[in-house]
Amino acid sequence: MNGLVEVKFKQDEKRYYENTNDIEIRKGLYVIVEAEKGADMGCVGNYPLGKKKLNLPESYAIRKIVRVAREDDIDKMNRIREKEADARNKFLDALKDQPFEMDLVDVEYQFDGNKLSFFFIAETRVDFRDFLKVLARIFRTRIELRQINERQEIKRLGGVGPCGRELCCKNLDLNFDRVTIQMAKDQNVSVTSSKMRGLCGKLLCCLAYEEEFYKEEAEKYPKIDEEIFYNDKKMTVGKNNYLSCRIELRDENNLLTTISFDDYLEQKNKKKRAKFPIKKNKRKKDEQY
Repeated sequence: MNGLVEVKFKQDEKRYYENTNDIEIRKGLYVIVEAEKGADMGCVGNYPLGKKKLNLPESYAIRKIVRVAREDDIDKMNRIREKEADARNKFLDALKDQPFEMDLVDVEYQFDGNKLSFFFIAETRVDFRDFLKVLARIFRTRIELRQINERQEIKRLGGVGPCGRELCCKNLDLNFDRVTIQMAKDQNVSVTSSKMRGLCGKLLCCLAYEEEFYKEEAEKYPKIDEEIFYNDKKMTVGKNNYLSCRIELRDENNLLTTISFDDYLEQKNKKKRAKFPIKKNKRKKDEQY
């Protein structure tokens, strides 16, 4: 099978692997995969996927699917999830003796137990090197402390957006670093509106998801502040509504007129016909003999 296989882990974290062993896989199947200095277990998602389409960085390490998980592997993973609750309590107890503050978001054991990851949020960058040594003595395994931002926190915890559906960051492959104020401007929404902020307090991920649609529509519509003629009257474009296919125009007296996109095209084509009239071929009258 050509292409990469998406494998989901705890909190739907997605990573991508090669199926070089030609294992017969299907969506929802649990598999054992290679991990850094060990092995991990996850659930098969979408496949096959192209590396270029995923836009993975060059430094992304693509590992391999080892085998299909057995029932005893799944039982082992369930026991590991129970251990994570105990690890959370021990972490919070050890944190009390540290000179800094952090909010623990999630705890995750690697399937083989060779790594224990703690995901946390802190207002400033934390120097946790001494704390790392304390945790290593407590858990007797390799420890990873990963500081994440608010958007990554909500992605791990999940939730329901104002639209009533699961958060975009949980079920869509988006590049969250590219949700920008310009996207909000392209889509005619106010960045100061609380409705444009997600549960993480950042701009909604769906702005990035819908940006391509708005860019394509913007090429068809007139530019903002562009002067156009409507009913033989010069007007200025104030706003384009790509969803309702309406255009707001203002005349020299600042009076508002709303027209449909079809009306705009009709006026545009009418002006073009007036500027470049179609020339008809004149036939000479037959000469009478």
